[in-house]
Amino acid sequence: MSIRPAPASILKSQLTYEEAIGELFHDARYDGRAPRSNDPEGRLKRMRALLAELGNPQERFRTVHVTGTKGKGSTSAYTESILRHLGYRTGLFTSPHLHTFRERIRVDGELISQEACAELIQEAIPFLEAAPDLTVFGRITVIAFMHFARAGVDWAVVEVGIGGRLDSTNVVLPEVCGITHISKDHMHILGETLEEIAGEKAGIIKPRTPVFSAPQKESARRVLREAAGEKDAPLTVAQPYQRAALPLVGHHQRINAGIAYEMARALHGAGLTRWDDQLVAEGLAQTRWPCRIEWLPRPDSEVKPIVVDCAHNRDSLEILLSTIGSIHPGRPFSFIFGVNSDKDILPMLRLAAEASPRIVLAQSRHPKAQPVSELRAALEAMPAAEDRVVVGAPSMEAAVEIAQEITPPDGYLVGTGSVFVAAEIREAWNAVHPGLFPADDWIHEANTDPPLAPLPPAYGAV
Repeated sequence: MSIRPAPASILKSQLTYEEAIGELFHDARYDGRAPRSNDPEGRLKRMRALLAELGNPQERFRTVHVTGTKGKGSTSAYTESILRHLGYRTGLFTSPHLHTFRERIRVDGELISQEACAELIQEAIPFLEAAPDLTVFGRITVIAFMHFARAGVDWAVVEVGIGGRLDSTNVVLPEVCGITHISKDHMHILGETLEEIAGEKAGIIKPRTPVFSAPQKESARRVLREAAGEKDAPLTVAQPYQRAALPLVGHHQRINAGIAYEMARALHGAGLTRWDDQLVAEGLAQTRWPCRIEWLPRPDSEVKPIVVDCAHNRDSLEILLSTIGSIHPGRPFSFIFGVNSDKDILPMLRLAAEASPRIVLAQSRHPKAQPVSELRAALEAMPAAEDRVVVGAPSMEAAVEIAQEITPPDGYLVGTGSVFVAAEIREAWNAVHPGLFPADDWIHEANTDPPLAPLPPAYGAV
């Protein structure tokens, strides 16, 4: 493989963290509609060739590979925490991030440092330039594998970016795979039907490698079963974890924890890891994964409670509403709601309007955030309830303040629609109520990264 040297301007001095992140994202598209590659299989081959030039860092540790539509991040976090509490040095690769890019790449629970990130990116630049069709996510995957290899991790838990079969992470040879709940999302990439999407997720299944799945709809379950059978890979539907309390609420989180638990049991059964019931329970109980039906800390009882979640399609919004409804049956709430423009927005808006008459519309800073004016127009086109109140907020801080004002005294706030909205509500809450989050919370890393693209258009008429 021919490696083109990096420009002299890059090689002559060490990149700063800001410059390094800029190199990773320099050609990122934020419309969410990047065209399919004309040669996706070839791109994955070139990913393997690039990693070979770097000494195949992904082969210097054992791997757990996790995909799915909803819950793959939680499942990955649970799994990493189990392995770390069992005494192994761990890596965790997830996406996207809440407050800083460095959350995506962690060793033993610690974010990659700015210095290590910049050094690895600078070292990788000549190799990345030799594969010009590598995606931004592919570049980040390379940096993650390099960091894990340098850090000497024993186990890396790797979350798929999108799909699985052609995802940049699908160069690993895992010891076990996990497939969380599958629903319709990223249809322009993965296909319009649940069967097509399940087929892409099933692409991570490797020959004779155990696979643990969440309960799936029959159409998806059939696809997974057939794919596993073709690879002679034992497929098990994981049972909800019931042994102890979990930090993340909801039946779906017990299923995610069940996948993690059973994957860890399979590794132990294969003689690859030790086992200790108490340490495994501690690992699950001490898993950190913010913005997943997370009730934010309150300064006092006069401030209405607020829960944030990364629900990004109708299916995940239904799970959120079912979970909080079981916790606070009949209690009124107001939405702080914003979505990304690449999502199927109308089903989410319809469900939100049915669930609460009070909706505060907000736009995150992310370049692909849907403008408030467009969300309002979509809502106004729907049949209106007599008591519906829709307010457009000029900022996330204003959205929180407005929601507090329009919510009944015994009510609460629900912030959701995308990971970016949930994260920025957290940041707004911290700005209004400083000192509530623990000192090691990632919230304190907010706004330490450079902007990755021009900010979205002004909120305009709200």
